[in-house]
Formats: sequence, C-alpha cells, structure tokens
Amino acid sequence: MKLIKILSFAALTLMASGCSESFLDRVPTDALSPSTFWKTEIDANMALTGCYRQLYSPYRPEEMWFWETASDNAFCYHNNKDYRAIGNGTMAASGVSVHNYFTYTQIRACNEYLKMEKTINFSTEAKRNQYRAEVRMIRAMSLFFRVHVYGDFPFSEDIYATIDESRVGRVDKKTLLDYIKKEMEDVIQYLPANAEAGRITSGAAQAFLVRVYLYTGDYDKAATVAKQVIDSKRYSMPKLSYEESFLKKNQYNSEVMLSFEHNKAGGFEMWVFEYMPNGAYGGWSSVVPTQSLLNSYETKNGLTIDEDPIYDPENPYTNRDPRLRATIVYPGQKWAKYADESKYPHGFPSVLRGEGDYWSEADNATHTGMSFKKFYADPTEYPDLQSCDRNFPILRYAEVLLSYAEAKIEQNQIDQTVYDAINQVRHRAGLPDVDQAKYNNQTKLRELVRRERRVEFAYEGLRRMDIQRWGIMKDVMNETIYHTEGTILSTKNVEGDFNVKLLPYSDVEEKRHFTVGKNEVLPVPQTVIDVNPLITQNPNY
Repeated sequence: MKLIKILSFAALTLMASGCSESFLDRVPTDALSPSTFWKTEIDANMALTGCYRQLYSPYRPEEMWFWETASDNAFCYHNNKDYRAIGNGTMAASGVSVHNYFTYTQIRACNEYLKMEKTINFSTEAKRNQYRAEVRMIRAMSLFFRVHVYGDFPFSEDIYATIDESRVGRVDKKTLLDYIKKEMEDVIQYLPANAEAGRITSGAAQAFLVRVYLYTGDYDKAATVAKQVIDSKRYSMPKLSYEESFLKKNQYNSEVMLSFEHNKAGGFEMWVFEYMPNGAYGGWSSVVPTQSLLNSYETKNGLTIDEDPIYDPENPYTNRDPRLRATIVYPGQKWAKYADESKYPHGFPSVLRGEGDYWSEADNATHTGMSFKKFYADPTEYPDLQSCDRNFPILRYAEVLLSYAEAKIEQNQIDQTVYDAINQVRHRAGLPDVDQAKYNNQTKLRELVRRERRVEFAYEGLRRMDIQRWGIMKDVMNETIYHTEGTILSTKNVEGDFNVKLLPYSDVEEKRHFTVGKNEVLPVPQTVIDVNPLITQNPNY
C-alpha cells in the first residue's frame, strides 16, 4: 500500500478522463504544480474531473463483473485471478490469493480537493458548494466500498505531509458508516436535480444514501428517502425490454441515476473480449454464471422452478423469466455469432465436445456451460472487443424501488406501495404482478424481494453486499460449482433457441468453502501491514 503519501493532486488525479462526452473530455496535457494550480474556477472544474476519475476502482464495469465471482452468482476459473480465491474462501494476506482494495489514493484525492479549493474565488457560493458536495459523495462512495470489503479502515479528512504522519490505524466500521451517512445526508441539499451525463445529482445522492441505510439496517430512513425519489418522478422504468435497457445505445435511459462513464476517447478503453465465450469469439470466459444463479430465475408464470409444473430440469432454459435470457448465454442459445446455423448448428455449443466451448477442451471455455451477455448482448455495438467503451450503471431506479420495498417489508409495513414498487421492476422484465394472495406476509415477501434483487442486479456487483448484510453468506457461499453436461436437440423452444437434454449436476468443478468469522471480509494485504505496523489484520487471517 502506498500509504496516504504526499503527491501533487495534479499528478495523482488530473488525468481528466472518462466521465462523459461533455464533462470528462477535458484532458490536460501535463501534470500541474500546486503552486500554479488552484487559482480559478476552471482549475476547480479540472480537479473535480480528477476526483470523478477515482470512481474507476471499483465502479468500472470490468471490476464489478469480476466482483460477482466473490458471490454465489458467478465463478472465475483462472487461478491467476485473485477473485477466484475470494469466491472459494482461500484468501490469504499474501500471494496471488489476496486482492488489494486497501488503497487510499481515491480518498486522498478528494481530501486534497476539499482542502485546496478554499483558495479559489468561485462565481457563486452555490457552485462551490455543488462541487464540494460532488467530491464528498465520491469520497463517501470510495470509503463505503472499502468498509464493506474490509470492515475497519484507516480514514481521516486530513492530508498528511509525510509518510510518518500518514501511518495511522484503522477506524472502526460503525464510526465510518455513521460518518458516511452524515456526509450523504448533508450533501443532497447542495446538488442539482439535473446535471451533465456522468455527474452526481441530488437523486443519485439519495439513491446512494438508501443503499447505505439498507446496509446498516436503518429501514425507516431507507424507506423515507426512497419514497422521496419515487415521488419526485424524475426517474422511471424505461419503455424498453430488460435486454434493451443494457445495450450501449440505451445507456442513458430513464432509470440510470449515476453511471461510470467509460470514454475510449479519453483514454479509457476496456476489454469486453475477456468476458466473451471462447468458441466464436476467442474470449477468456473469465466470469461465468453459476447454477444457483440460473435456478433463482422464476418461470414466465411468476413461479419458482420448484412450484411450476411446466419447468423441466432437463430443458431448464425455456419458459423462464426473460431476464434469464437477457443476462446469460446458455447451451443451445442462438446469440450473436452462435445464431449462424451454418457455423453453429446447435447455437451456443458448450455441452458439445469439439466446438471450442466445452469446459475440458479449452482453458478459456466456460466451466459452468454458461456465459454472461448482459451489457454486450449485441456485440456488434463494439467493433473491437479488445478496445471498446460503455458506461456502467452505478445506481439505477430499479434499486430504489426494490430497496423501498425491502425497507417496508423489514419493518412489516406491508401495503400496496410495496407491491407497486416490485411490480414496476417485474413489468419491465416481462413478468406478471406479484401474487398478493401468496406473498402476503413478511417472510414470503422477504423471500420474493431478495430473489428479485438477485436476478435484477445479476452481473452488476451488488450480490456480495446483499448476502453480507442479510447474514446469509455462510449458507450460500458453501456452494459447489458444477460443469453442465448433456446434449443439444434439433428442436427449438418458444424463445427460438434449441432445446437441450441435460444430465443431473454431478461433475464437480470446485467445492467452495466459507469460514464464519473470517470470509465475510477480505484479508488486509501483508504489504500494507509491513509498511504500517498500526494496521491490524482481520480476524483469522
């Protein structure tokens, strides 16, 4: 860890890349010295751009996609990826199995802005306060993720001038969460209702505060703030299908409240290639769905697979929640290049040997028989899969709706507004209304809203935070990862894909393990402790 060390703000953050076509295309050609900087409102705007750059980790899509493998939603086969160790519980404080989010550069960049901007005369105090509020929220977002990942974390609003001064200990989790909530409660008043693409609005700040309230169990406050967002009518579920909502061409749709702006022109290219299937695309299959995620999708009738007599475990992909097909590429699916029957007469052939997608025949083939396609369901949007750009929705209106419903359910305040909120999400997905006769109490509605969150936000990096705050990691992370085996038939289902005949899951890829009192959080990297002895290790590492 480079401990909160003294670096010029310009050298650290003024790469001014990536937030939107208008706001973050302002790229300075050189690093700037603090002695010549911090003079004008233009300088403040450039520095603010540098602070937005700090959302890069973890809120860029490639990182959030990998973060799914730290939950029961996804699996990473490649042993050189430390995310696999997070998923299977073999994390250690050193070696390839440690992932280092124990960094402070993001927070320090925001601290420096908030100190140095005081030397600038703004055109209005409202503009100064708006910029400060944006930076404070970016800092809160960076800190919140690290608290979620590590628990206690070193934090101060100060800027340390020397390495010795920067050697401070960890602040306890509750203190940090209380601080984050107070910061967010205050900044909302200074933020505009509308802003340039990629910039923080008051609605985005409210949505993030709702996320924090849910995490800390402040259900009354979560419901109150979520209802304020709903009543504002600034956001809505788009008149698009679920799949269409995540296409690049629709990335500024009516439910997106804040996105990480991946701007290739600003030096932010990304590798969608790494997440694509091997056979048709030569991809790496680095993040693939698990069977437990597959099983969580309802049928088209709004029933679970255990309840609906139309569900066929040998042909499990047909007649399902449309979000399944919009999110996952499964055996027999006609998708993208795999829709060309002259080359791929069985669609996605991951259960067939000799096609390049069977798990044992290529190191880069999917090891569960499935791949993700959400966010790149139309690969033709990306002329070069190894160098492309797209935004990633950090905050969506669907999360506000489901968070409102969850907060009301946890307080056992079940009324029509709870069903209305869930139904808005289900309608966009193409599912029927919630069966109120069946889901008529806290226990059943809790089951429903948790399932809705899982499938609605699959491949968006939220699942681990949810299972952590629900206290169910010990139940869901001790899962077995299976290979999908079977055959693909020549007949097609109602979705236009080929029917399959799968074998019962028995071929094991990996047995994951979860140690209570340990694996809820990541280990602090040993390199951090070596530099600063005041930093303590998390329990049992």
